[in-house]
Amino acid sequence: MGGGEHGHGGEDFRGKVWSMSGGAYCRPKHWRRNTAFAMVGLIFVCIPIAMKSAELEQRPHLPVRPIPSQLWCKNFGTKDYNDVE
Repeated sequence: MGGGEHGHGGEDFRGKVWSMSGGAYCRPKHWRRNTAFAMVGLIFVCIPIAMKSAELEQRPHLPVRPIPSQLWCKNFGTKDYNDVE
């Protein structure tokens, strides 16, 4: 019933740990290259999606505050938000 010795002998268990992420000291080969490929792939996927989104963006009412996408979206007129109506 106690928490006595279970035969581990004080040895380092980290070398025997298996996990999907690679264990305690995960350093796969070519990790910098693979990370760079993933980042470039994300950029090539996200930029066309963002451009298409800006092209299709429409708002039925003018926003109360400036929205960052208004800087690059052509569907908005110019409105000065400092004017009090």
